[in-house]
Amino acid sequence: MTRLSIVLAVAGLATAVAVSTPTFAQEFSNPPVTTGSVGSSDFNAGPEQKVSTYRKIASEVALLRYRTALKLTAAQERYWPAAAAALRALSRQSELNETVVKRYAPAVRPLIASLNDEQRQVAMGLAAQAGLAQYAALF
Repeated sequence: MTRLSIVLAVAGLATAVAVSTPTFAQEFSNPPVTTGSVGSSDFNAGPEQKVSTYRKIASEVALLRYRTALKLTAAQERYWPAAAAALRALSRQSELNETVVKRYAPAVRPLIASLNDEQRQVAMGLAAQAGLAQYAALF
């Protein structure tokens, strides 16, 4: 897939997200399809994980939805890049368990700590929909 077609796919998916509210359920829980590779430059992911282009695009769209749903303030925006990198790395793991989540949780904690009660409630709902509810205490 060319870069242009990826950009167009992301733009189309982002537009579809703005119009509808799809479920988040399997964005972080399905094992990846092996076509492309993600190296250790992506948040020091450890062993190289294989990830499909579709999965990468779906992950980016999910991150856009999460950021929009949280309605971050200007002060909270500074914590987003580290949290997004951690969520991106989590989405590329072939298996989610407490050990894996603990590896990435420290990058998300500052953002979670900065959220107000309403935002925290939204974040917990997003975590539940992404299959991370059982690990919420780690963040």
